[in-house]
Amino acid sequence: MRTLADAIHQDKFLWGSTTAAYQCEGGWNADGKGEGEWDFFSHKSPYNINSVDADVACDFYHKYREDIDLLAKGGQNTLRFSIAWSRIFPNGSGEINQGGVDFYNNVINYCLEKGIEPNVTLFHYDLPSALAAKGGWLNMEMADIFCDYAKTCFELFGDRVKIWVTHNEPRYYAHCGYFVGNFPPNRHLDMTSYYQALYNLMLGSAKAVAAFRSMGIDGTIGVVHDSGSIEVSPDTINPNTVFSDADFFFNRMVLCPALEGSLPAEFDTMMKRFGVALFQAPNEADIFASGKVDFLGLNLYNRQYVSDWQGGQTSATNNRSKGNGIQKREGVVIKHLFETAFDDTVERNRWGREVRPESMYNALIELKDRYGNPTVMITENGHGSLESMDEYGEIADDERIEALSAFINQMIRAKNDGANVCGYYVWSTMDLYSWVNGCSKRYGLVFIDYENDCKRIPKKSWYWYRDFIASHSS
Repeated sequence: MRTLADAIHQDKFLWGSTTAAYQCEGGWNADGKGEGEWDFFSHKSPYNINSVDADVACDFYHKYREDIDLLAKGGQNTLRFSIAWSRIFPNGSGEINQGGVDFYNNVINYCLEKGIEPNVTLFHYDLPSALAAKGGWLNMEMADIFCDYAKTCFELFGDRVKIWVTHNEPRYYAHCGYFVGNFPPNRHLDMTSYYQALYNLMLGSAKAVAAFRSMGIDGTIGVVHDSGSIEVSPDTINPNTVFSDADFFFNRMVLCPALEGSLPAEFDTMMKRFGVALFQAPNEADIFASGKVDFLGLNLYNRQYVSDWQGGQTSATNNRSKGNGIQKREGVVIKHLFETAFDDTVERNRWGREVRPESMYNALIELKDRYGNPTVMITENGHGSLESMDEYGEIADDERIEALSAFINQMIRAKNDGANVCGYYVWSTMDLYSWVNGCSKRYGLVFIDYENDCKRIPKKSWYWYRDFIASHSS
């Protein structure tokens, strides 16, 4: 019988990479899988502006052994992946689909056979359509439905899976679905729905964590947050107020329930400042208190750089360019409170996102200093680019190597300064479907030749990461 000590111990740093079910699996309706909200979006929504779906993606569903073999050959000792809820429960709840259970059993067992520690996320953006049709995460019943789904997964896989995540990026999921509006259900600037969905997500996470412990599962469980480390522009007139308002918007509704077991102390005040009234569970204090996580996963790409509100209307922009929008600026304006600032001295990728490795150090030290130095895994960190094979059939992604190296060095610096970091995962294991950007935006250590049966070709970064891990194995 495997134990948590087999998965995480003092002498084992987790070096791996990350995928997500909808983005990599394909097999969208294979072996009894139900429709997910992203299947619905990709096939039917007018908001799918690039007209790309993930029906096949990189076909992890049929090629997972090849991908896990490449992880093992590359020296990685862990794979973070998610379970597609609708593979287990095609209708969101009710009858279990054995075809989905068999698939994840096969993936988990093959990981362990190859010495790869499975790190399993229960919800990574892909809600079953049957539940989305009932209001999705705006429906407070979702917390209990999610908890029942989580308990089923713990029962099915908990004897072998020792690292669990409830939700991937609940804040960003709510942000894209209800504020930016580029992810389903595509609601734009709906501040109340943004906070209601986020509240319900964290309620569901807390209930699942409590269930995990009540079931006596031998393992560790956390939640993954998209790093919203706040930095205030030096020309800001009211820096303390701007910092507090932005920190609440981007961070506190995840970090306080997850790490402190309660809503933020400033919750009531900030709800008034944001003009929002939420439906709340009558026993929320007990739920959150019993749902503190064992670790925090941090998906870190950039900071949130903010300044004073400049007078505009509330807005949210997202760079949906096809890799040619380096000068396009994205961010938020929150009327009367704050707005995104821009630092033109910082390098940006082809989609306009900052490439600023110091953000890794700052985010980790902030967690250490403000939240009692929780156990942290860097569950995503990567670099998107446009890539193609050269005349020799190779992919020399030196830009990615440079970025990853700089970010990892900042993580090690923070670890040396006392941050409690136990793992690092590159986004992503292989090229995959990058949500509304389709498949042309590539993050992988392994190149996917979509025109040639999704052939796998390790990039220069795969070899670099292999050698880096070998040199840091102690």
